[in-house]
Amino acid sequence: MVLESLEPKLVWEIFEEVFTKTPRESKKEDKIREQLKSWIPERAKSLGMEIEVIEDDAGNLLIKKGPTKGMESVQSLLFQGHMDMVCETDKPDGFDFDNNPIPVRIQDNNEWVDADGTTLGADNGIGTSIGLALMLDPNIRHGPLELLITVDEETGLVGAFALDPQKMGIESKLLVNIDSEDLGVITIGSAGGGDTDLTKKLQLNDVTGEATFYELVVSGLFGGHSGVDIHKHRANANKIVARILSTLVTEMNVQLIKWNGGSKHNAIPREAIAKFAVETGKISRAEELLEKARVDILAYNKELEPDIQIIWEKSSPEPAFSLEESHKIIQSINLIPHGPIRFSPHVEDLVETSNNVAVVKTEGSELSLLQSTRSSVDSEIEAFRQRISDLAELSGWIIKKSAAYPGWNPEPKSLFLAFARSHFEKTTGREVKVRAIHAGLECGIIGSKIPGIQMISIGPTMKNAHTPDEKLKIIDVEVLYNLLKDIVEELPKLKKLVLR
Repeated sequence: MVLESLEPKLVWEIFEEVFTKTPRESKKEDKIREQLKSWIPERAKSLGMEIEVIEDDAGNLLIKKGPTKGMESVQSLLFQGHMDMVCETDKPDGFDFDNNPIPVRIQDNNEWVDADGTTLGADNGIGTSIGLALMLDPNIRHGPLELLITVDEETGLVGAFALDPQKMGIESKLLVNIDSEDLGVITIGSAGGGDTDLTKKLQLNDVTGEATFYELVVSGLFGGHSGVDIHKHRANANKIVARILSTLVTEMNVQLIKWNGGSKHNAIPREAIAKFAVETGKISRAEELLEKARVDILAYNKELEPDIQIIWEKSSPEPAFSLEESHKIIQSINLIPHGPIRFSPHVEDLVETSNNVAVVKTEGSELSLLQSTRSSVDSEIEAFRQRISDLAELSGWIIKKSAAYPGWNPEPKSLFLAFARSHFEKTTGREVKVRAIHAGLECGIIGSKIPGIQMISIGPTMKNAHTPDEKLKIIDVEVLYNLLKDIVEELPKLKKLVLR
């Protein structure tokens, strides 16, 4: 084990031996689910514990453990996380997430754990590891415990949407979601969101002899999570391509051949490649405009995106989309907003509504554009997605909107929050912040399905989730584990809590 020297040993063992050895891209969770279904009962049996593992039709897992002696009257507590991860790599030859373990390592400063050239999967592998360790720790006195591990959270909270709490047998009215990324914060609210997929089914035509062909590559961007990082002035590779090509469209005929950028709806695109043709008589002016756009963008982003690269060069001929459709595609993607749309008038510095121009993909003669819209106000999600649809209809896109997931409405006067906050401050010796976030958490959906449940979300400090620069702060894992142990053991003091 690479992480065997770290504490708590059980948490790090589960994280490395179960989760990092079983990469689990969204919609590809079969291996990790089977691993959990065999590993959990085996470890429980070796410790002389009785633990029940329940699976629903969607593939969600519920782990249930009865109370220790003398804690039978304590109310049930539910921990919650998700089993999937975002799989991203910056290795030149790529990375086989389907078959290879995550190359986990401890940084030289001994402060952070990360992976060599890939996402670490601490989102949410470390949260589920902490939840499992709490259930398997033989030294904890506790009431009834439950751990819900959902599937396919990253691509649209699919497992949470499919959850039937009553059918699955969830009994808890108190929930700790372990899927936040800042130890100094307790999260009590999150944004809802929904995707909009635009598609064009076109014809490719031979324009050889009429045009000169180019390939434009944008790379080296930070990227990041399209919720929590959306306000950080991170450049979007798709929007840069649209900006550059739009400068050409104003002066000459441009025909698209292919455009591929971004890979996940909830990740700000780090790379994009577009191949296109311009009329041969305008080569000199095209190259002048390309170079000017490149220089301007690099100058603006020299501090914001220090590793940004914009490269263009002549390429070989290929069939292209029509002139009219090419211009509609370029101009509409250039027009669609990316980033914060509106900040909350009620919560300082909270992004209320945002949009991520997430994935542009060309498959043969079909080109698609996937966007992810978030808002802490459910009605604003639909209002903004309607704006996108109106623009898309004018440009001839086929429009498909996925079902939006609800936000999580904050309850700052929750007694469970006050209880958890007091223990947090006692354990850490510092004041804790309480906030809502712009990312989507499963709490909004779960809360809508379990009336009266009181919820908080916490987690150890992580940086750069959904990118190959993802890292996890080592000391925070131990601090959080001790905090949750304290909450579990002290929960009898909350027995008079009146649940709605």
